[in-house]
Order: sequence, then structure tokens, then C-alpha cells
Amino acid sequence: MKTAKFLLIITLLLLGACNNPFRPPLIDTSSGVILSRSPEELLRNLEKAYREKNINIFRRLLHPDYRFELLSSEYQQIGIDMDGDGRRDSWWGYDHEVEITRNMFERGSSDGNFPVADEIELRLQIPPQELWERDPADGFEDYIVIPCYFDLILSYHDSNSSYVANGVARFYLVEESGEWKIIIWRDESLL
Repeated sequence: MKTAKFLLIITLLLLGACNNPFRPPLIDTSSGVILSRSPEELLRNLEKAYREKNINIFRRLLHPDYRFELLSSEYQQIGIDMDGDGRRDSWWGYDHEVEITRNMFERGSSDGNFPVADEIELRLQIPPQELWERDPADGFEDYIVIPCYFDLILSYHDSNSSYVANGVARFYLVEESGEWKIIIWRDESLL
């Protein structure tokens, strides 16, 4: 009987010894709230959305009147008919952009040439604020225009390969109720 009590006490002491009083339990204090209080914070959140393949973060960064604009030399290749006139346009809107990005995050390329990437990384080279511009067009004076060199890297672990796109993106940002949103994303890179 004494041996059983002794073993029970030793077992309890050993179990208690596994608890480190100097390392309290970790508590997740992270928040799902994405703040875009500045143009730079907005663009960092855009990188985060791609890195995490999080379509909900991505959607929150876009203005409801969002447009993705292509170079005029590209729209005949990848443009779509947005206005129903039978011709490819050099832009598309919010819904189409969310669909394209969701495909990239969850299903791979819509043409089936690329599967879902194991990792996606968007790297933006955000220039110093002195190089940011204001849109001079009437009615758009509140837009901040930030030209960024970018690298978009899709990595595939099984094949140990990656797809890289790079160039220049010109982001037109507008502030609404204390949050910045992308209203125009103009791709100025060549295919």
C-alpha cells in the first residue's frame, strides 16, 4: 500500500513538473480586424491578403467602384467584354477582380494551366511619400497615386517550381470614412 501511495505521489509530482510557471499558457489575442488607416498600411494589407490567400481581406481593400486597368497593348490578349459591346475592354470591375483573385487563391488559374499555388507572395516596393502623386483629373483630386514595382511569386512545392510576374502597378487610393481603399489598380507591366 505504501508503494502504491509513493508511486501516486511521484506520478503527481512528475505531472506537475511538466507545467512551467515561467511560461504562462499562450492566449491568442489576434484580431480579424484589418485597418487601412494610411495608404502604406493598405498596401501592406494587400501583401498580407496574398500571402495568407485571404479573399476576405482582399475584398475589404477594394472600393466598391474598383477598376483593374490593363495596358492598351494587353487588353486584346486578356481583356474581357465588360460593357457588352462585343469588344474586349482594357478594364474590369470589382466583381470580376474578386472572382479572378479567388480563383488564384483557391482553384488555380481559370485556364487550368496553373494549379493552386502552395505559396503566393506579392512584394510591393512602396516608394517614399514624396514620390506619391495626386490625380490631376477633375473630380479625382482626392486620389493618391502610388506607383509600385512588384513581384508576384506563385510557388509550387511538389514540382519545386515557381511562376514570377513583375513590373509596375499604379495604385489609385481614396480615403473613405478614415479607411483607405484601392479604387484603381493600373497594371503598367508588359506580359
